[in-house]
Amino acid sequence: MPPLDLSPVEERRKPVLGRVVPGVSPALQRRLRRFFAFLQALGVPLASWAALRLFLTPARRRIEASDAPVVATALKRHLRAGPHHFVAWQWGDTAPWVVLLHGWGSHAARFGNFIAPLRAAGYSVIGIDAPAHGEAPGRQSDLPRFRDCLAEVLRTHSPVHAVVGHSLGGGALLTVLAETQAHHPNKICLFGVPSDMDYILESFAMMLGLSDATRAHLRLRFEKKFGRSARDISVAAAAPHVRIPVLVIHDDGDNVAPIAQGLELAAAMPQATLLRTQGFGHSGALRDPAIIERVVKFLQE
Repeated sequence: MPPLDLSPVEERRKPVLGRVVPGVSPALQRRLRRFFAFLQALGVPLASWAALRLFLTPARRRIEASDAPVVATALKRHLRAGPHHFVAWQWGDTAPWVVLLHGWGSHAARFGNFIAPLRAAGYSVIGIDAPAHGEAPGRQSDLPRFRDCLAEVLRTHSPVHAVVGHSLGGGALLTVLAETQAHHPNKICLFGVPSDMDYILESFAMMLGLSDATRAHLRLRFEKKFGRSARDISVAAAAPHVRIPVLVIHDDGDNVAPIAQGLELAAAMPQATLLRTQGFGHSGALRDPAIIERVVKFLQE
């Protein structure tokens, strides 16, 4: 599909000091680089330990004033996926279900503009606050926790018609589809999904200004914690296993997950349609009425 000509919205953050990491402002980025320069002077193991801990600790995003009335109309439920607790916001109580999963450092309310159009189209909606995000408890999170929360919602609300995932939420969605056999949705929609965890980890290391030695030590710590390397946690590798209709929405100016990664994902999935946008950056498309209308239409097709 050719790029869709939609009115752009201005990204609130511009990339500085390398790649952009969600939830890290330019001012915080500069302070972190100074702090990690100090830690690295004390020793690589200490700096890599602190870096991994920070990597797994998302910033808490406040609910925007425009989303608060939408959230107030939802049923709030506290759920568990294994040992981890998360929150599900529910609009409606009968099938067909549409599940929304946010990205790193975000929350379900980020999809606030989706609720009215989805409800008007006849869908009941569940928005997930992953562990340590939104109003879910905890201080640390990761892709496996995102994956497990989504898998639990898919299991308890089967059959789910569709899932919409943004960024890491989209990566968790593809991981669920690749690693499980039951309770798959009929359709999925992906916004700005990075291709693999190694790219995200490298972006994080660049943002902190880590040396080559500290980066290597960070990767070893990551592999020890998760049982496999960041390079082996690949959304792009999971994509060919997805055999349902997919709408991939990716912006040419995405400064978190470059457009090349969206193109790669779309090409890897047999039933994928690419909606290539301009001017929305990594998350601006989640607020655009025309794009939301296109998503709803895709779900109804």
